[in-house]
Amino acid sequence: MLFQRPALERPVAKRVADDGRRPVRRVARRRRSGIGWRTLLAATFGALLPAAVVPQAAHPAGPERPVLGSGHARAPARPAAPALPKFHPVHPGFARFNAHYSVRFSQDSVPVRAARPARPAAPSWYAPAPGAAISQPFGVPDSEYAAGYHTGVDFAVDVGTPLLAVGSAVVETARYGGAYGRMVVLRLLGGQFALYAHMSVIRVGEGQPVTAGQCVGLSGNTGNTTGPHLHFEIRTIDEYGAVVDPIRYLSARGARNF
Repeated sequence: MLFQRPALERPVAKRVADDGRRPVRRVARRRRSGIGWRTLLAATFGALLPAAVVPQAAHPAGPERPVLGSGHARAPARPAAPALPKFHPVHPGFARFNAHYSVRFSQDSVPVRAARPARPAAPSWYAPAPGAAISQPFGVPDSEYAAGYHTGVDFAVDVGTPLLAVGSAVVETARYGGAYGRMVVLRLLGGQFALYAHMSVIRVGEGQPVTAGQCVGLSGNTGNTTGPHLHFEIRTIDEYGAVVDPIRYLSARGARNF
């Protein structure tokens, strides 16, 4: 018959002398309890570990299971409070931080950068030759003109002076026009027409859209003239003699740079 150690003995360490030789440490085998290490770990540290770490078997449904060896029911695990970030508004350290630095960096001590002033809006209407003197006004009677009076305004400008579009428009005519010399006619948004005569250089083409203040060409001394100047007209239709006072027309629309 084979020798078999008792299975119910608890682990005991004892020293047994064997024929006067050095004592030998012998440990009895412990009986298996049938409880796995996972269950034992969950029962011991279940209240300390987060719910995501503890196996589901550690929280059985139904009545509380006694803790091994205690004889008392295990208290239900209290959910651990989430850790607040360092600068969370509810964190006590945040209140101290805010109280300290709100005084140190108050609105009175921190230089506030002044907002940039808004740029003034670009004018919608311009004079054809800003700042130029008027050498002959509109409507002066003169038998040399076919209409019997001066149909536009003459601005005394030197050859090569930039001429500007008085408003947003589309180029109706850009060519040489007999007595008017090199000329440009703009069809304005309101349906009127602006004529520039006696130019030396034309810088736009027919059908081209232009904006207020855009250069349409340079002044000159072409056509029937007695000297360099700009002859400027505002027409209700694109025909000779169908004109209005250019200065009054532009002034009523906000042009001031005559």
